Amino acid sequence: MPTSQMQRDRFGDVLRTLRLERGLTQEELAEAAGSSVRGIRDMERGRVRSPQRRTVALLADALRLAGADRDRFVALARAQRRPAERPAVPPDRPVAVVPGELPVAVPDLAGRAEILERLSTLAADVVAGQPGTASVVVLHGPPGIGKTSLAVTAGHRLGPSFAGGQLFVDLHGVSPDGSVDPGEALAGLLRSLGVPDSRVPVSPAERGGLFRTLTRDRSLLVVLDDAADEAQVRPLLPAGPGCLVLVTCRRPLAGLAGAVRQPLDVLAPADGRLLLAAIVGADRIAAEPAAADQLVTLCGRLPLALRIVGNRLASRPQWSVGRLVDLLHDQRRRLTLLTAGDLGVRSAFEVSHRQLDPTAARVFRRASLIPGADFDPALAAAVAGTDEDTAAAALDELVEAGVLLDTRNRYRFHDLVRLYAAERLDVEESQSCRTRAHDQMVDWLLRRTRQAGAMFEPGACRADSEFDDDRAAARWLDQESGSWLAALRDAARRGRHADVVAVARALHWYSDANSHRHAWDEIFSLGVAAARAAGSPHDEAVLLNFLGWARYFCRDRNTDGLAALARALELARRIGDRREEAWALTYTAAIQVRTGRGGSAVDHGRRAVELFREIGYALGEHSAASVQGAALASLGRFTEAAGLHREVLAFYGRDNGLSRTGAAVARAGAMMSLGADLAGLGRWWEAAAEYNRARWVFHRSGATFSEANAVHRYGLALRALGEADAAAEALGSALALYAALSCPWWEAQTLHALAALAGATPDRSADARRLRRRALERCGELDAPEVRTLRATLRGELAES
Repeated sequence: MPTSQMQRDRFGDVLRTLRLERGLTQEELAEAAGSSVRGIRDMERGRVRSPQRRTVALLADALRLAGADRDRFVALARAQRRPAERPAVPPDRPVAVVPGELPVAVPDLAGRAEILERLSTLAADVVAGQPGTASVVVLHGPPGIGKTSLAVTAGHRLGPSFAGGQLFVDLHGVSPDGSVDPGEALAGLLRSLGVPDSRVPVSPAERGGLFRTLTRDRSLLVVLDDAADEAQVRPLLPAGPGCLVLVTCRRPLAGLAGAVRQPLDVLAPADGRLLLAAIVGADRIAAEPAAADQLVTLCGRLPLALRIVGNRLASRPQWSVGRLVDLLHDQRRRLTLLTAGDLGVRSAFEVSHRQLDPTAARVFRRASLIPGADFDPALAAAVAGTDEDTAAAALDELVEAGVLLDTRNRYRFHDLVRLYAAERLDVEESQSCRTRAHDQMVDWLLRRTRQAGAMFEPGACRADSEFDDDRAAARWLDQESGSWLAALRDAARRGRHADVVAVARALHWYSDANSHRHAWDEIFSLGVAAARAAGSPHDEAVLLNFLGWARYFCRDRNTDGLAALARALELARRIGDRREEAWALTYTAAIQVRTGRGGSAVDHGRRAVELFREIGYALGEHSAASVQGAALASLGRFTEAAGLHREVLAFYGRDNGLSRTGAAVARAGAMMSLGADLAGLGRWWEAAAEYNRARWVFHRSGATFSEANAVHRYGLALRALGEADAAAEALGSALALYAALSCPWWEAQTLHALAALAGATPDRSADARRLRRRALERCGELDAPEVRTLRATLRGELAES
């Protein structure tokens, strides 16, 4: 290394450069020099201001330095020690020192601008002496989230405002060698403030008292990095109102009174790309944008992981970003690949894992079996084989340890932490234990799903249910859908036909109120296959009817729906099941209304009503009557249709055995049908009123698709009334709801209606064209007669405009 460059650099920078030039890791250099890895790391980061002469000599030997290079290396270490040496003063007089102990800040911090701005505001208030300003900030979050990098960067930005200087203490809170004793940390702080060794008190209490005395009238910025707990931090807090303390910790330190807590989350995707670009080079990332996005995702947007892959790419200029993406796709190797030098994602997680008690560790590793994105304590208890209270306490400990994230009493892993937990499960538990844990989780999920679905069945006894009411059951089914659907798939793969049939059947009435929230076509397809494999034609007919409904109503696949219903009808007639025959006719009539075959729909609907009436099933009778009314309306027989729909509405207003949610949704559905009849009669104000009433009932019931449909119809009614602005507002709301549910056909229809409104205003012709193009794009994803008709209409309108 040139002499001029060595003279400019810090000792730590030179040490790192020489180590890398010789191809040594920190571990290898530590072993060769008879030092510790922590010591090497601290020297390179500038945390050791006064490396001992003997240590420097051993490092020079390990680095194979000789002659002038060795002399310059030793001289640089001596020069670094010189500023820290105390001037000759009487032994009983503290020296006025303005410390500047912050390590070098990373040059490529990304995604923390908002937090840095918040800290700047807080620091300004502290320096200005604003009353009531918090003087302690806890930056907390999981391993690898970038707490230290943020604290040091913030320290450099805020430091000039604090005339008394900046202090930095690495508390080694999660170090396997043990955390720093507060008394020892106090001794170091006192020395940093100019107290001679002879004046440093022996007892920790006296050290704390002297530290508070010396800081009472000083303006200091103190960074306490990697704290273990509140007890370690409290003695190190300065007394002066002009002091600000930044604490980094995996735990939020809830017991630290008066502190501001700032949780750190993973980076936004754009910030992840910025961090990679800063390390690797913007041109290289810009050349492979899709691969860069995948890389950010595979790293879970965790700053440590992104920094590691960035360093890997920077040190391998011949690698493409895509090559590293391909390597990281292998989950079994991902954590191993996320290691570079002394940085490693797995080692960051291991430190926290070692501190867990046995129960929390078991919950941690077994929770990796849970297939859903998040989970509650009851599911964690099921997979861990413990009671719910024990699981809840363990989950809280995991959150405190920074290896689990908590959102409103639900818990989730960071993607990379889940991989680590799965590794621990493979290492620490036998295959039989893992299988048993998985099976007991699946059993629990299937049982609980059946119980939840039963809350919606007409006439069901709900007194002994696990759920307080149908809304609580719906909440659980919504929240745990990722897990119970995975359990159902698992049961289907393993030939548990009776369980699959039972669960699929139990979910039918719940699906009526949540038609577009779950994959009902898949769920009922699994049920049909299981019923057929189990040799149960009755169950097969029931589930074929559910499948036909799911295909046409939830997926707009009318032809596929008719195919399933034809099989259901044939099977029901063969086994003499008149109830399922009537349901097949009812659903078939509904599709015929959709596809413009109103005459056939009237016949099918009338026959379904007769069959339901013959077997005394009033609920089915009125469902079929509602479809029959829609068929009459499609033929222009609006007065007859309105009469039928008023009877149906009255039925759903009485006690009919439906759950509270089911009755509300059915009642609102009848309002929608009546509104369509009134619209057909040109009674638009009355139609709008029915649609609006239905809208709010659906909203309160959580039936989002039906709510969107009601708002859509309401907007069309307002347009017919000449209320253009109100119509556009309603249609815009409907479009947002449809888009959130991914309903392309309904999005296309709503966009077409909005285009018609925009086209009626001469200066909005460009908006109308844009809306028609968007509608045409959404039509492109579907293939049905009504879609082809709208597509042709849109093309014609675009050609004319």
